[in-house]
Amino acid sequence: MLGDVDVGDVNDLQSALGGVVLEASYMERVLRAAFAALVGSKYAPVVDGHLTAHNLIETCENVAEVHTDLAAEEKTRLAEALRACNAANTKRNRVIHDAWALRPGDVTVTLQTSRRTQDVAVTARTLGELWQVADELGKAADDLVAAVTAAFGPDGMRVEDQLRLELGRDISADPG
Repeated sequence: MLGDVDVGDVNDLQSALGGVVLEASYMERVLRAAFAALVGSKYAPVVDGHLTAHNLIETCENVAEVHTDLAAEEKTRLAEALRACNAANTKRNRVIHDAWALRPGDVTVTLQTSRRTQDVAVTARTLGELWQVADELGKAADDLVAAVTAAFGPDGMRVEDQLRLELGRDISADPG
């Protein structure tokens, strides 16, 4: 116990939030690979290095919509996968950007949004909801991998890695 706060509750909360962060990171990596496949260039990481997940989703949606080498079915599948990524990312943002803080003397956390503040007990339901967000992020990313692979073949998800492998280092918007 930490004061009146059960350390098990804190560890469970940290684990569930960590699961959300881990799956969000995976989804962002998949979005960057999808962007490279859609633009068809190993130089895509130089362009997308400064884009957030939201911006990547939006940009991928726009490119997929006008992509002249994709069949209608492939565009539809990509659009559906990107919509799922957007929905999961919106939930991720709520979870990650809300303020989680333990209140001394209580086994609660404060969940703050721009509109309201409420106390939420660290319960199996709260933890289950967090794990559900993590699962949705992972599934959305997996669906995007499948859509990109169906549209561009098995090498579609590897376009982003080409320049990194040639240069022997990561590429980002920061050339330093």
